[in-house]
Parts: sequence; C-alpha cells; structure tokens
Amino acid sequence: MVTIALVLLSWNGKLVALGIIGGVFLLWFSTALAWAYADGDHGRHALQRAYNVTFGWGDGF
Repeated sequence: MVTIALVLLSWNGKLVALGIIGGVFLLWFSTALAWAYADGDHGRHALQRAYNVTFGWGDGF
C-alpha cells in the first residue's frame, strides 16, 4: 500500500508529499531496525522485525 501511494504521488508530480511520506517511512524503519538491533537481534531477524513493525499493518489487507 505504501508503494502504491508513493507511485501515485510521483506520477501526479507531488514531489514534496512524496519526499515527506517516503522520509517518514524511512525514519520509522530505521528506528525500528535500531531498536531490534539494540534488543539483541542481528541480521535477517532484525530486518524482519523492523519490517513487521513498519509495514506489518498492511498484511491484513
């Protein structure tokens, strides 16, 4: 869903909104990844945890 929203924003020329929304998700993912790493998870498991925290809400659709 996030990818579709970003593609639609770029297609319509809304580059400022694209940068803001993309930046928010990048910041959220990097924060979740740092949190998972601080909890002792490393490698693929840390990436999976950060992905689930950031984009896991979209799995129900």
